[in-house]
Amino acid sequence: MLNCSTKAICSRGFIPNVISVRYRRVNVQKPRKPDHYRAVIDTITMPKYPWPKPSDMKWSERCPKPFSKAFKQIEENPYENILAKELRELFEQSAMIAIFHKNPVKGDIDFKTTKTFKMADMDYVVYGKSTLKLALADTNYAAVLDLFQSHSSIVFSSTSQVPKLLKITKKTPHLILLASIVDGKLLSKNQTVEYGNLVNIDNARAALVGVIEQVNNRCLQTIGQTQLTMVRYLEQYGKSLDVNTEKKSTEESD
Repeated sequence: MLNCSTKAICSRGFIPNVISVRYRRVNVQKPRKPDHYRAVIDTITMPKYPWPKPSDMKWSERCPKPFSKAFKQIEENPYENILAKELRELFEQSAMIAIFHKNPVKGDIDFKTTKTFKMADMDYVVYGKSTLKLALADTNYAAVLDLFQSHSSIVFSSTSQVPKLLKITKKTPHLILLASIVDGKLLSKNQTVEYGNLVNIDNARAALVGVIEQVNNRCLQTIGQTQLTMVRYLEQYGKSLDVNTEKKSTEESD
């Protein structure tokens, strides 16, 4: 059977009323003692040594992270040594090296980027900072390590094809060019763009040969002009001598 309160709620004439209940205020100055179980837990978890104040500590001791790094021993990884050796060979054998900052993208976009560089005879790789330090620490490329502070990627090419690299970079906005190494020289982004806008080396050589030939022809004309003038004068002088001898011969015969 239902009790009286349930019958009252289920009846149609029931109207709920909001009744405010005021609880007793908590005594902050003289709180009530905890029960036995809570008192035992508080006693057990009470710290035995006082917490050091940051104001009384040195600046080097306030942050425990550098202190833990100083005593952290990094084990040598054989696989990382193999990767470092391969990376050093790529740096030494490549004619063009481009360093990019890589923004986070989806996996399919990253795969398309790798495929695009592969079709252009370029290798698009990503290495960790520790591997790069191990590979380039004692080489001529140690200055490049300052560029690898966050997510970075590298493009290697056996030939210096900077215009093609810049054309591919326009199609990959998630890659930001930081610097490049072309024929053993470190170039900034602006210098790389200027280098890519230069005329082809074969066309430049052909134009230089044409200019040299023009100068050579002008020199020959200038040098030979006096000789030609002298030859003309001698011919005219010879003709005048022939005319004079003919006149003398006719006068003597008369």
